[in-house]
Parts: sequence; C-alpha cells; structure tokens
Amino acid sequence: MAMARLQARTCIPWVSDALIDFGDVRVELCVPPELYERESADRHFILGKDRRMVEDELSVLGNRPVDRMVDVGVYKGGSVVLFHKLFEPQKLVAIELQTTPLRPLDDYVARYPDAILVERGVNQADFASVDRICEAQFGNQPLDLVVDDASHFYSETRATFRTLFPRLREGGLYIIEDWSWAHWRGDYWQAERGGDYFSAKEPLTNLLIELILLCATSPEIASRVVVAPAIVYIERGPKRVRLGFELSKHYLARGEPAPRFANAAVGARTLYDSQFITLRNR
Repeated sequence: MAMARLQARTCIPWVSDALIDFGDVRVELCVPPELYERESADRHFILGKDRRMVEDELSVLGNRPVDRMVDVGVYKGGSVVLFHKLFEPQKLVAIELQTTPLRPLDDYVARYPDAILVERGVNQADFASVDRICEAQFGNQPLDLVVDDASHFYSETRATFRTLFPRLREGGLYIIEDWSWAHWRGDYWQAERGGDYFSAKEPLTNLLIELILLCATSPEIASRVVVAPAIVYIERGPKRVRLGFELSKHYLARGEPAPRFANAAVGARTLYDSQFITLRNR
C-alpha cells in the first residue's frame, strides 16, 4: 500500500503542463489573473499553482509518508483534490475562511467522508478553532504535512505556523506557498505594492527571516529550512514544543532585533539598526 501511494505521487497523469487527469476528476492549474476568473465545475477543479510548484513540492517531500495532513486555504478546491489523489492520506483536513459552499468540492468530499474534512468559516489565525479541529480529528497523532496557501499575510501565516508546526512529527514538512509576493517583478507588485489586497500588509518575508533564525539557533525544533522562489519548506526537528510557541524565544541574534521589512502603508522609517548597518524602507 505504501509503495502504491508513493508511486501515485511520482507518476502524475499530466495531460499538459496545466492539466492533470486522474480519470474520475481533473485538476487544472491556473495562475493570476486567469485564476481569479475560472471556477471549479463538476469533476473539474481549479488549482492556483503551476507545474513547477507541484513538482518542486513533491521532490522536496520525497518518500515521506503522508497519512495525516492539513491544507490551509481551500479557495477553489483544487488543492484538496490534488493532495487526496496524490497522497491518499488517512485523514486530510482542509480549513477555509470563506463560508460559501463549493458544490463540486462538496460532492467530491462526500465520496470520501472518512478521509476528507473541509471546515469553512475558520480564520487561520484563530488558534482556538484550528486547535479544536486538529484535536477532534487527529487527537495526539502527529501530522505528516501542512500546506499553507491561505491569506499569505504575515500575522495570519505566523499564527498558523505557531499552531500547527508543533503538531508535526519529527521529519514532517511544513510548506508555506507564495511567501515572496513582495519581491515579484512587475508594476502591480512593485509600484502598486500588490494592489488593495497586499499594499497595506507586512511582507511575508519577515516570517521567512524568523524561520531561518529559528533553524540556525534551534535545529532541534526546525531541522531544515529550504527556500524556493515561491515556496519555503520547514522540516520538523525532534524536540517537542508547546502548541502556540513563540518563535522569538527560540532564536538568537546577539541581542539585536531580527531584520524586518516595513508595512508598505507606513512612511520611511528604520527597519533595522545596529552598529554595523541601518536599513530603511524607502
């Protein structure tokens, strides 16, 4: 069974670079702006990734078992279907802020009631709600994989990491997608600072800096951090930490604050100041 599941994730039935056909369902990969315009339909699901992202994630995941996983951010349902098809987990829990039903996904989930749970109306930063769901679905069994493709905001993504990373088993993988939006090319991302959705938000890069510092100081907690252009992978170390742990208590920077990028909505101010260097946002 384990070998069959591993083979499923290495033999993806690509029809094209943007389409995967599993026979009973199809998953179509889209990127903005097409992603915002397309909708999932019966047995045809839209996924906000490209082929490179999918193959990169599977390559880093390697032969790790994925029996229990959490998918943060459902959006149009494609990730739930893709992960279920590739990993065949015992339990896949997906959380989503929006409460609007997605009929194609609901129909798919209804075929696998014991294996998939979609919880809507859950803010990823709500520790109590996320913890309650995990406790009910997994108990004291550790997670193998977490994928955060939800808000892409610093505070919310950081809160989710503090909630779910301690639940990973040793060697388990935590994936944060699209961390690098503040550094993408183009006027929309640079001149317009990501439009209405992102312009007032703190870059997710600040969390990435903290994760690198965590790995440097406490590899027994985060044993490895792998950075790709749009994805960061954090591997769980052997040391247990409490749920909701504060990252800054587990990394050192010679008594200095961690370097930070400023919120784009504020004016010029010092981001990082030491006897060696001063960085400003403008």
